Amino acid sequence: MKLKTLAAASTAWLAALALLTASGFALSATYMTREVTCLFNIVREVRSITQLEVHLLSHERESARVALTHLPEHVGARDAARRELSRWLEDAREQPVTAESASVFEEAERELERYLATHTQEHRKAGADTGASHDEVDRTFAALERLLATRLVEARIARQRVDEVHRLSEIVSLGAAGMLLAGVLLALWQLRRCVYRPLLSIRAAIDRYGAGSHDARAPQGGLDELREIAVAFNEMAAALAEQRKRQLGILASVAHDLRNPLAALKLTVDGLRPDRPLPHEERLRSMLTRIGKEAARCDRMLTDLMDIARIEGGELELRRETRDARELARDVVELYRPTATAHELGLSLPDEPVPLCCDPIRIEQVLNNLVANAIKYSPAGGAVQVTVARVGAEVSIAVSDRGVGIAADDQRRLFERYFRAPSSSGVAPGVGLGLWAALRIAEAHGGRIEVTSTAGRGSTFTLRLPS
Repeated sequence: MKLKTLAAASTAWLAALALLTASGFALSATYMTREVTCLFNIVREVRSITQLEVHLLSHERESARVALTHLPEHVGARDAARRELSRWLEDAREQPVTAESASVFEEAERELERYLATHTQEHRKAGADTGASHDEVDRTFAALERLLATRLVEARIARQRVDEVHRLSEIVSLGAAGMLLAGVLLALWQLRRCVYRPLLSIRAAIDRYGAGSHDARAPQGGLDELREIAVAFNEMAAALAEQRKRQLGILASVAHDLRNPLAALKLTVDGLRPDRPLPHEERLRSMLTRIGKEAARCDRMLTDLMDIARIEGGELELRRETRDARELARDVVELYRPTATAHELGLSLPDEPVPLCCDPIRIEQVLNNLVANAIKYSPAGGAVQVTVARVGAEVSIAVSDRGVGIAADDQRRLFERYFRAPSSSGVAPGVGLGLWAALRIAEAHGGRIEVTSTAGRGSTFTLRLPS
């Protein structure tokens, strides 16, 4: 699982819980609003019914007073009560009526309308029977009481529904809070399992590695990104271990390669001990030539190692000057001509000067490496040809031999550090750093080294540099 997948899943889970909680609250609020509105309407209707009862009794009382006294103030009070009855009846009609109370409301409405129709001022003046009036009042009042009782029952039912919704809202709230808490705890547990613990393991492996335990490796667990970090660390540690192994091999190879020229120097110098007479001039010259050859070999090996250290440290400095490429090639060939007696060193130069802006010491170092390899990997002798030419805006210096050659599969890795072709590793000693350093020097000049070779037929290495 990737980190973004875990974050997206946790966010989606918490968002879903929050949305579910908000939806529950919204539905609860809507339902409670509806029920509260219903309760409010019932309260208003109850008020209207109670006002109808009050003004009905007031109207009946004032009607009785008018019948007894015929005083104007009682007539006015009776008429005012009648108007209030009509007004509150209209107010009751404006209230919403449920299906349960519709028939009761219609009955109460009919009784009120009948009462108002039969108790007009003209009917009173005509001397209607007051006993019948009391019966009408009782029927009307009883109808209003039934309507009131019905609405109160509906109010209690609505209140119960509100209480149930309230309890349900509390349950939903507690459930949502519990689910949110569980979601947060689950996310924290996932972070601890998939992020925190793998990070601690990687850090512990790095600390062990830094403390000198070079076999320390990070466990590959947790999120994909952390596994990739662990894999990268393990690969780096393995590469460093391999590099240390190669470095130890290089030191062993260098020690072995230095032992041979040093042994040769020791044997040669033993023949020139002070307690012995000097050999003849011819032999003395041969011994001095061998001493110079072995010393030059040691110097070349140490120079290669120092240059490799500079290249790896990014401290390779070029001191450019304009030189004739012909002179550089001639100097290198003349350097090896006295010692390569089994080889025929050839030099092909153009008639015109070939100016080259370069660091002459470094370019001679590259040419020394190419010529030395051509001689070293031609153990049976033969021709070694050095050719200088100008090709367009480039100067090319080619070194050809007729030695063991290089297989096609090995040519792709020929300039890798520490690589030695299997076909040539047994022919001559080496550590596989000369061509790597030569290519880096050529690239520092903006050039390159090309190789063409056939196994068993020789090789051609061409140094190409911008003029």
